[in-house]
Amino acid sequence: MKTIKMSNPCKKGLALLVLLMIAMAGCMAQTQVTIPGTKVKYTFPGKWNYLKADKVDKNTTVYVYYYSGRILVSKGDTALPNLRVRVRKNYTGELFDYVYDRYTAEPYQSLADYTNGLGLPKSGGMGYIGAYTNLGNKKDYQFRMVYFKTQNTIVEFRLETTRGTYKDMEKEFEAILRSLTF
Repeated sequence: MKTIKMSNPCKKGLALLVLLMIAMAGCMAQTQVTIPGTKVKYTFPGKWNYLKADKVDKNTTVYVYYYSGRILVSKGDTALPNLRVRVRKNYTGELFDYVYDRYTAEPYQSLADYTNGLGLPKSGGMGYIGAYTNLGNKKDYQFRMVYFKTQNTIVEFRLETTRGTYKDMEKEFEAILRSLTF
């Protein structure tokens, strides 16, 4: 069997080609999504899959994605981190009123709140880190959520997982929120 010797420039070119292919694979793993009815975009840095869209009423649709990058287990139970994007069109009220209405519909404990920073437009948004216990399955959940208004459309952008796996997903959630462009 004959061995082929590669020259130094050929080895460098091959190494560069391999690095380029690895970088391209990393870029392809990221998925950019546009929130329907808006110009708002965000990127999933890891493996996320679209699950479904639910039409709540003539003005409201909820889009659901789930994380499939790795299996997360807490207290012997598998967690399924998810993103829920609730889009409410033709809303002429104030953002705070909508946030309050949503809170009364789905109460939670606020662990932190902010009006500028991670995941928010330069002005006019609200963000929360929150937690709640699901009374049906008796599990504790934690989430990061932002609300913002673009023209007459309100968006609730909520990244959630179990309380026991929140630290495992925190950097992923923050990366998604950081990727929001308005």
